[in-house]
Amino acid sequence: MQVVLTDDVVGVGDIGETVTVRPGFARNYLIPRGLAMESTTSSARQLAHRMKQIEAKRRRMKKDAEEVAQKVRDLSIIVDVRVASGGRVFGSVSAKDISDRMGAAGFPIDRKRVLLAEPLRKVGTHFVRVKLHLEVEALVKVTLNPLAATAAEEQSETASAKAALDQATAPRDEQDTEE
Repeated sequence: MQVVLTDDVVGVGDIGETVTVRPGFARNYLIPRGLAMESTTSSARQLAHRMKQIEAKRRRMKKDAEEVAQKVRDLSIIVDVRVASGGRVFGSVSAKDISDRMGAAGFPIDRKRVLLAEPLRKVGTHFVRVKLHLEVEALVKVTLNPLAATAAEEQSETASAKAALDQATAPRDEQDTEE
């Protein structure tokens, strides 16, 4: 089904685009929520008028995104992470963590708009791209500060890693008999 998006829909398209989606998705989700309208020849005049409104909204959204980008570029997010004695970070910092911290700082952003190739696992300063609009991106400074792990945490991490290694290297016959 062909629909014209009246708002940005992450994973589908941006405002003003004509996209093909499954009919159920369009009828049950996009159209009732006002995110899209059906693209038919009978509604050509209505569509032309609506496209003018969409274009005005797109310009307004871009202008707002550029203003937010100026403020976000000055934002510095500091995350304290537990670090083992060898300098290895317990866990990682994901796009969701960054979007939550940005929301707490007054810039609510969807985690899907935080562009991370992989979660952050190294102590130090990282620059993360955030897509605020189709044409506007900003870099956010994320600093991972090390916190020394307690002896119990290191011992627990070592024990779980050892158990996983033992299970992976166990002889095949023992694994078959356990099932």
